[in-house]
Amino acid sequence: MKHLSRFLLVAMIALGCTNMQAQTEDNPWAIGIGVNAIDLYPIGEDMPRGDYFNEYFNVEDHWNILPSVSRITVGRYIGAGFSAELAGSLNRIEKVGDLRIDDVTYYSLDGGVNYNFGELINEDGWFNPYLAIGGGYAWLDEQGFGTANGGVGIDFAITDQISFNVQSTYKHAFDNELNKHFQHSAGIKLAFGGTDTDGDGIYDDEDECPETPGLKEFNGCPDSEGDGIPD
Repeated sequence: MKHLSRFLLVAMIALGCTNMQAQTEDNPWAIGIGVNAIDLYPIGEDMPRGDYFNEYFNVEDHWNILPSVSRITVGRYIGAGFSAELAGSLNRIEKVGDLRIDDVTYYSLDGGVNYNFGELINEDGWFNPYLAIGGGYAWLDEQGFGTANGGVGIDFAITDQISFNVQSTYKHAFDNELNKHFQHSAGIKLAFGGTDTDGDGIYDDEDECPETPGLKEFNGCPDSEGDGIPD
């Protein structure tokens, strides 16, 4: 119960951040829910060949997955492709490399900055890869430790406001008793926060007639006569 209460606290902190009111871009806020997997298979210098990606996709033997919603994120677009993100996650560790152990609860709070370079490779924005860097704090039962995080992810746009997200993060633990490890995640993101006063589907920051419903080709201004010339 103590672990659950800490996870709920992390979730409330993340969701509470959405009440802030700095809105300068279309749908600058994003909330995500999904699942995460922890891979504690020995990596880096712990491996005979120093291979960080040895058996990287060995899901059955090495990935610890809690079969429920186990990760919540909240992000805020900063500008120029950069966004800040806070994430809370919960898991249950049963596999440490090739060893099987009694259940150990894993939960973490992570923060960082993402750089999305989707616009550089596709104009319509449905495929949005990004790099992530940051840090966090995690617990294995009662033992806590800090981590330095670096990862890659992709947002696959479903609509203007909904996307499917996958991410893989390397976490370097500042504790000799814990292996450096990967955390993988997948889920859905919902973007929001844009203002459309007249409800014409064009956000106010791009709408030249924000209080009168209009047409996209006229930057949100109406053409009541239908003659191809905005009013």
